[in-house]
This record gives sequence, structure tokens and C-alpha cells, in this order.
Amino acid sequence: MKITLTITILLTSIGLHAQDSLSGGVVTLPPGYISAVDKKINGLDHRLTRQSEKYVRNFARLEEKLLQKISKTDSSAAASLPKPGYKQLNKKLTTANGKAGKLLSGQYLPGVDSLATSLSFLKEAGNLVSKTKDIQQQLGKSLENLNILQGKLHEAGNIQAYVQQRQQQLRQLLSNYSNLPKDVSKYLGKYQREAFYYSQQLQEYRQVLNEPDKLIAKTLAVLQNVPAFSSFWQKHSILAQLFPTPDNYGTPQALAGLQTRAGVQQVLQQQLALPATNGASANPAQYLQQQIQQAQGELSQLKDKLNQLGINGSGGSDMIVPEHFTPNPEKTKSFLKRIQLGSNFSTQRSGQYFPTRVDIAVTAAYRLSEKVQAGIGLSSKLGLGQNWKNIRVTGESLGARVFAEWKAPDLFRHGGQVKTNNRLMSSLWLYAGAELNHHRTIESLAEFKNYTNWSKNALAGLSKKYSMRSPLKKGKKMQGTFSFLYDFLHRRNIPATPAFVWRVGYEF
Repeated sequence: MKITLTITILLTSIGLHAQDSLSGGVVTLPPGYISAVDKKINGLDHRLTRQSEKYVRNFARLEEKLLQKISKTDSSAAASLPKPGYKQLNKKLTTANGKAGKLLSGQYLPGVDSLATSLSFLKEAGNLVSKTKDIQQQLGKSLENLNILQGKLHEAGNIQAYVQQRQQQLRQLLSNYSNLPKDVSKYLGKYQREAFYYSQQLQEYRQVLNEPDKLIAKTLAVLQNVPAFSSFWQKHSILAQLFPTPDNYGTPQALAGLQTRAGVQQVLQQQLALPATNGASANPAQYLQQQIQQAQGELSQLKDKLNQLGINGSGGSDMIVPEHFTPNPEKTKSFLKRIQLGSNFSTQRSGQYFPTRVDIAVTAAYRLSEKVQAGIGLSSKLGLGQNWKNIRVTGESLGARVFAEWKAPDLFRHGGQVKTNNRLMSSLWLYAGAELNHHRTIESLAEFKNYTNWSKNALAGLSKKYSMRSPLKKGKKMQGTFSFLYDFLHRRNIPATPAFVWRVGYEF
């Protein structure tokens, strides 16, 4: 099964060893293994709780605003709705525990099952890991924290289901009125957008919890070689509890009472009532295989449609997407994941070939959406000397930047429609920024106090971004940039600065 193959490659670690794995041996946990597990679990627990409480407050506030607008038309409208239970949902989330009933419900996560089962095994198999009580207590605490996090994910799923149900109730209430203020539709749309992003947020948290970290490397792969762990997995994993293995599995006694293949085919032939072809009976297995392939194709098409809407199967069948709403995939990401680091440089030359100065900058941009980002940067100009025979590196200036970038609109149209997949336009960005550069040789800190030593630049132009291989790490991709900009203030600077600026850089 694909699930079992996925499980065997999860939870990677860099220091876990098993001595004499065929006979059990002794497992040595790497330094920092337990703390790495705790850091991931506790960090995700904190973000899940904080974000869920924030979303629930927003749901309650938007619903209150919505009902206030409706009550101006019908004062008894709010009384027809069941009382909101947002406070109770928040309370259940913060007091969630890791009871087994909750762990067996909801979406199955192979990585979480692997982590929980391995922690349980390492905790109970004390002689296999360590004889010290501290290690056993730490493993037990980690397992308890993981179970609590799973319980909170379960309660977060209940919040998601409740909000979807509440949307249906609000829409049904609004359907009873024909002339409502425009603000009513606005607040309902905001409620639906918050519900959509909360579903996306939960899916992202599940993915983070399901993905292994670098330090948790090959733990399960090593434990799989320990016979005691294999037996433990078959009895205590969540997958084993969902699909228990019979005690006599693999023995002739386990086959007693089961139908033969010929008998199953005969029953299928009778139930499906397949017509004969060329005088021969139809093959029911082949027919079922064709039907399964057809169903898989239809499911793939449905999945593609959900991906285009940004749902990714996380919103459930009752997901309501507001009209004319384009999801912003950056909204559910953490602050650090929305930061785009980069660097760029440009040169100035005195002769035909030799560059006299090189302008190097480091930047950090915050992605507001897939098409808009804004950031800041620091730059420094380095002098390289006069020619190839007289190379001398000197620090000549410092600078600061603020900038914004917008993805260029696709101007190529085909049949009156925008051709959004045009490769040229999809890689172009509009750039606008302001800069302050200290253009004199730095001799002392007093140089920075003189305002006349600073040149002011207002730049605008185009940037092309393209994918490239990283020169630092083999097999890793990065984004290259090439910018061509015009400085609107180049004549006001003394001495005058170049009117056109080109820069080459990278984004990480």
C-alpha cells in the first residue's frame, strides 16, 4: 500500500543508530532529538491556538456586524438564529486533550502516526533506549504534547465545521429579504473569506505536522529493523487501530471461510449482469478495473478544479467560496515564510572594460500577495581601483532603499481574452523605489551627518525574474533577477548620478 510506503520514509534523523538491529540491540538517541521534537510540537501548538482564537474572534465580530445591519430592517431577525457558540468553541480548543477517540477521528496523517508510535515505543521500551528515568519522562512528555496537539487539531476541525454550518444559516436568513443594505453582503463576504482562509490555515498546519524535520532523520527506518518495534507498530499505531491485523495473520487458519477467486468472480458476474462477448463470459475484474480508472480520471479533474480555487481538499464539501473572490495563498503563511531575501549588484566603469565601482545590496521583501511585494534594503559601494594593474578595494559609500514590486499585467491578448500563460509577461515585474546613497569616500562617521553628502534617487523600471540552479547547493533551485531602471532625480544630484541603472541579482 502507498500509505505504508509513505510511513517507512518519514521521520528522518541524523544520529540514530541501532546495534545488532536484527536481534533488537540498543537504540541511541542523538543529542537534541527530544528537544527538536518538542520545539516542533510546541511551536505548532502555539500558532494553532493563537490563530484559531483570532479567527473565532473575527467570526463573532463579523456576525455581530451582519446581524446589526439586518436588525435595522427586521429587529427580530437575530432571534430566529440559534445562539452563536464561538466562546464555547474557543474554550474547547484551549482545554483540548489527547484522548484516543479524538485521535482516531478526522484526517489521517501518516507522519503524525509514525511520530506518535515511535515515541510510544521508545518510552515503553526503556531498556532499548536508556535506563535513566529522565529520558523516559521526556519521551512521555513529548508524547503527551503531541496527543494534545492532535486533540486541538480535532477541535479546530470542529470550529471549521461549525463555521460552515453557520454560513448556511446566515445565507438562509438573508434569503428571506429582498431589500437589504449593501453592507450586509459586504460583511457576509468577509465572513466567507475568513472561513476560507481558516480552512487553508488548518490544512497548512496539518502539512507542517506531517512533514519530517532534518534532525528527526531516519528514525523510523532504523526502528523498522528492530523486531520489537514491528510488533509494537502492528498493535498500537493509529493505522493498526483503524485496520487491525488478525492474530493468525499469515497462517493457513486465517484463510478458513474465505471465498476463492473463482467464487468471487462468479458472484460479481451474477451481480453485475455483464453481457457475453463473442460467446465468452465477460471478465468482471477487467470491468471493475475500467470503472475504477474512469472514476480516478473524474476525481483528478475535480481535484484540479479545487486546486484552481485554492481549496486543496481542506475545506470540505460544504466550502462556500464568495463570488469574485481570488484567494491569496500568502495570507495563511507565517511572517517569516512571507519574507523574500535577495541580493543584487551593479557596476560602474571608467574605461572600456575595467569596472571602477561595484554596488552590492541585500534586500528583504514582504510578499503581500503572489503579485505584490514591498521591502527594504542596504547597499554599499566598493571601489576597485583604476585598472587591472592597480586593483584596490575600498569602501566608498553606504545606502538605504525602500521599494515595491508588482507583477506586470499580461498585455498579450488572444481572442479578446488575456493570455495569462505568456512566458515573457509572466516573468516581468514593475519596480518602483526610493534610495539614499552616501556618495563620498567614507573617512569618518562625521561624513554621514552632512546632508549634502547624500544623493537621493527615485527609480522605476522593469525586472525580469527567472529560475536557475543555485551555485551554492547542487540540485537546489533559486530565482535570478535582472533589472533595468530609470532614475528620475539623477540630474538633481551633485555630481549627477547615472540616469539608467541595471542590476543583476538573486532571490532565495
